[in-house]
Amino acid sequence: MSTVAGAVLSAVVCVAAAPALAGLRLAGPEPDADLQWQRPGASRTALAAAVALVLGTLGGAAAGWSALLPAFIALALAGTPLVLIDVEHHRLPNRLVFTADGAAAVLLTVAAAVRHDWSAWLRGAEGAVAVFAVLYLIVFIAPRSFGFGDVKLAGLLGAYLGWFGWLYVYYGIFAGFLLGSVVAIALLATGRASLRTKMAFGPTLILGPLIVLAFDLVPSLS
Repeated sequence: MSTVAGAVLSAVVCVAAAPALAGLRLAGPEPDADLQWQRPGASRTALAAAVALVLGTLGGAAAGWSALLPAFIALALAGTPLVLIDVEHHRLPNRLVFTADGAAAVLLTVAAAVRHDWSAWLRGAEGAVAVFAVLYLIVFIAPRSFGFGDVKLAGLLGAYLGWFGWLYVYYGIFAGFLLGSVVAIALLATGRASLRTKMAFGPTLILGPLIVLAFDLVPSLS
């Protein structure tokens, strides 16, 4: 019941915010283009609502009716424009990622205080650092593997995954890579992309961890 309540409330909040989130976009395709808000059309608003519904439902299910819920709602709200912009421009704007970082830092700290669970908070911080460090090393060794924006986003997701445990960190990030690979293979198989095509990794990087957390897709070691 707690899972359903969290999922419903989070989905409602995120879908309600979709028209505002849909208007967030880059001013242009240039690498240094700034983030701006433009009145969105009906199709973009509908797309934002669909993305917000999926992320909000999964995030709410992961948190349940608990002190973690605001943090996961914030993640879904930030994740919605990040998905849209990454698909359009293959970029994850620092302003959005850093805003999500700040929200996570505050709201996860509040959750730790309410639940008196500072060990989970510390593990989340360690998860963020560990995921960021590993993916940064991968990009350093193979610069064409994915973008530095993906590294920063993965660090944020590592904080949420780490709250639940180290196995969640591993399986959550792995799920993001797995989904990204499946999408890439599907696009290649249908002729919608080639080996030279640049693909957005942010959407699956967000979706994978949320699916793992929402459905608790981590094997028990006991």
